[in-house]
Amino acid sequence: ALVLEMPRTLAALKSGQLNEWRATLLVKETACLSVEDRCAVDEELAPDTGTFEGKGDKAIVAAAKAAAYRRDPRSVVGRASRAAAERMVSLRPAPDTMTYLTALLPVAQGVAVYAALCRAADSARSSGGAGSGVVRTRGQVMADTLVERVTGTPGGISGINLDLVMTDRTLFQGDSEPARLKGYGIVPAEWGREIVGSGRTGKDHAGTLDAEFSVWLRRLYTAPATGELLSMDSKARLFPTRLRRFIETRDDTCRMPYCDAPIRHIDHVVPWRSGGKTNLANGAGLCEACNHTKENPGWTSKTVHAGVHGGTHTLEISTPTGHSYQSKAPPLPGHRPSRT
Repeated sequence: ALVLEMPRTLAALKSGQLNEWRATLLVKETACLSVEDRCAVDEELAPDTGTFEGKGDKAIVAAAKAAAYRRDPRSVVGRASRAAAERMVSLRPAPDTMTYLTALLPVAQGVAVYAALCRAADSARSSGGAGSGVVRTRGQVMADTLVERVTGTPGGISGINLDLVMTDRTLFQGDSEPARLKGYGIVPAEWGREIVGSGRTGKDHAGTLDAEFSVWLRRLYTAPATGELLSMDSKARLFPTRLRRFIETRDDTCRMPYCDAPIRHIDHVVPWRSGGKTNLANGAGLCEACNHTKENPGWTSKTVHAGVHGGTHTLEISTPTGHSYQSKAPPLPGHRPSRT
């Protein structure tokens, strides 16, 4: 795009008037235009004449957007409509048992959410933290307000199920074996005990008692030596709720090889229509894309090891190209594989 359609931006990059990132911004903001309109915007902005000297990245993006809109408003509006259809919320791990909760929203909604959090933070800080005695930064108040408004509780956990898998030694005996939190991954043992302990004491982020705050403990026992969750069975075509949760806890993420997307579907390894049973051995957690892909001609799967009486739940998946891959359920907290 720089060489063929935006020669003046390329000249500014060569002369050092723009760095690579800023040139990329100009290319990105004009991507929806025709070749002719893009060349016209490049000529209008004339980056090689120093028009962006002293300007920040936001100013460059704003100038490019305005010029693109003047040239072809229909394309810009269409691009915005398509982008709005891609709105989403995602969660990814961050260091030190933190997470990045990211929302991709249309600009009006995103600005409104941020403005509401800012107002709440300013109001809380001006009132001195509502007499809680705990001084929180503006960012902390915004984060706490977001959690409270989305979950409906100050602690953010009451009424929301957290699948925290840990050994009884970790919970009751102070063992250092880490736990696993569904949707996040491995967490330190002490952090897991603190989460359970905070539910028992009923303290919110301000350190005050909250009678609404509670933690439910679901006991998931594993088979000795193998670390495999014990099984349950069902004759129904659809996996019952408890069995679904059981498989989700066991598999953690999509069981398709090389895919670690969140589980969306509980799939029959051998299809139900082909006589596959609705039980733990014949169940696997898959993401939506992998579950649909598996239904295409040429894909087959089978359970190599049920994992109930020793060993790890193992699947063998064959692709239309003739390749076969094995997928083993991830190890649960407390399981240490034997070394040969």
